[in-house]
Amino acid sequence: MPVLALWVVNSEFVWWNGATTAISLFMHVVFPLFFLALLNIWLENRFPRLALSPGELMTIYVMLSVAGTLCSHDFIQILFPELAYPAFAANPQNRWGEIILPYLKEWAVILDKDTCTAMALGNASIYSWDVMAALARPMLFWSAFILLLMFALVCLNVLLRKQWIEQERLAFPVIQIPLAIATDLRSLLANRYFWIAFAIAGGVDILNGIQFFIPSLPKIPTEDAFKFREYLLERPWNAIGTTTLSIYPFAIGLAFFLPTDLAFSCWFFFVLFKLEMIWASWLGISDLPGFPFPNEQAAGGYLGLGVFALWVSRRHLLAVWRTALGRPGGLDDREEPVRYRTALLGLAVCFVLLVAAGTSLGSSPGMMTVFFIMFFLYALAIGRMRAELGPPAHDLHNCGPDKLLVNFYGTRGLDSHQHATLSLFFWFNRAYRAHFSAHGMEAYKIAQISRMTSRAMTGAMVIAILVGLLSAFWGTLHNIFVYGYSGRLVGDAYSSEAWNQMAANVSLPQAPRIAATLATTAGFFVTLLLGALRMKFTWWLWHPVGYATCSSWSMEKLWFCIFTAWLIKLLITRYGGARIYRKSLPFFIGLVLGEFIIGNMWSIIGGIMGIPVYRIWG
Repeated sequence: MPVLALWVVNSEFVWWNGATTAISLFMHVVFPLFFLALLNIWLENRFPRLALSPGELMTIYVMLSVAGTLCSHDFIQILFPELAYPAFAANPQNRWGEIILPYLKEWAVILDKDTCTAMALGNASIYSWDVMAALARPMLFWSAFILLLMFALVCLNVLLRKQWIEQERLAFPVIQIPLAIATDLRSLLANRYFWIAFAIAGGVDILNGIQFFIPSLPKIPTEDAFKFREYLLERPWNAIGTTTLSIYPFAIGLAFFLPTDLAFSCWFFFVLFKLEMIWASWLGISDLPGFPFPNEQAAGGYLGLGVFALWVSRRHLLAVWRTALGRPGGLDDREEPVRYRTALLGLAVCFVLLVAAGTSLGSSPGMMTVFFIMFFLYALAIGRMRAELGPPAHDLHNCGPDKLLVNFYGTRGLDSHQHATLSLFFWFNRAYRAHFSAHGMEAYKIAQISRMTSRAMTGAMVIAILVGLLSAFWGTLHNIFVYGYSGRLVGDAYSSEAWNQMAANVSLPQAPRIAATLATTAGFFVTLLLGALRMKFTWWLWHPVGYATCSSWSMEKLWFCIFTAWLIKLLITRYGGARIYRKSLPFFIGLVLGEFIIGNMWSIIGGIMGIPVYRIWG
């Protein structure tokens, strides 16, 4: 975990050599799992007693994935630059010493000027008493906050585990490739289709990696292979913005495991969203900034998915409640990770303490209650969409509960203490690409498949949370003090985004954004409607997950890969049947592993040499 944390932060934050945690299946976890499984085959042949079982291999996968959520692109990588930036960037011109710093608690941010400067510029060391003294109180506060957040999500997963895994038997597509590596690597290695795909995907990355250093060589186009904005120059067609056509072999491989209706819904709603943008431009609606509010619609979609997940599990949750109270009509919870009563109590205590933490930072209890209700609805939505359908990515950039609350109240409806609190919560709500809730529920599915007890898997996850948190803190801070975050492609954005927004909100107070809030409301009800129609009619093709994810950053990059995989899968299943479909699976696994292995090798080379290298994604 410490080695992977150091590698991930160096790759994603310092050199931008690939966003390995910005997709559902972590590249940096599949990489060691593959080589560990190869070593395990050798052990099985030479020293059978030392070989790991498939369940043990998958437990390693789970622990590394859980730790990966903590050191990810959208979590602790953002935390420390954000905490150190206000004291570093404050000057008489921006007046942050008057409009921001007085509203920050000294035990929650980094205020020591020398430490903040060292973090911004680098060429320093974390391994000194002065630095550790400056970091001690913020690290303790946010460590406790993160542990509360993680354990609340564990309790939430415990309450829904039996319903999603045993009763509904959801498919969990994301874990299919790691399971194939752990349980069936021998047959994969003996399959010629696997090696053909591996050679195609890996060969593309080898050639493009060499071309990165020798630009005179030809490049095989993968990312942004076709840019629509270079041809659609006039209104209203130029409203599609930065839409591109990208061909990522690994994404085609991942999307092949999606249910056909979800794959169709993803690219269908993406195209519909772009047509919506063109329509808005054609109408000439220019006096309503942000219209038609695609991010706000998506946020409403995620909230709708969270409510929908609760609705379809309502009978199970009622039985859980009866069990916790000791009333008739409950469930047998002896095989659960913890008793339902303990899980409910744990969730309630963690929720209250999270609200108290937000209140201690300066917000009101009511606002923090609404904030964390929305956050946990997002967690439910992400966990459910991953468990049922497995989209290759899910992000929802810059539309967390903090943004929705500002839209609803307006910047003038919140005082500076509340703006400061929401800004301090930006780091875990900037995007949701590596969310623990999904990995935690997938861990319980892996436990079922591997015939492990869910209690043992919970113990493994708790260890991964504790060790992973320490690893993420160390990996992030080590890289920041060595390289600095100022001037880094992602570092500058991570450090300044929330505070620039707060300064604008406080300096230029505005009325509530009624249209944006209405767009969120519309997205919420459209998602519920799509979900209801899907449950009512078996032929209904349009899945609410496709609607909720259609306007995201990741869908901009993946829509054509999803379309390609959907079309190939449709043709195979319609004209080849189940037999041809099963025979084709190794090919698509080969596409994923070919890119993951070669792409991660380039990333490791970049980290060792301290240089940017070719990246397969990001």
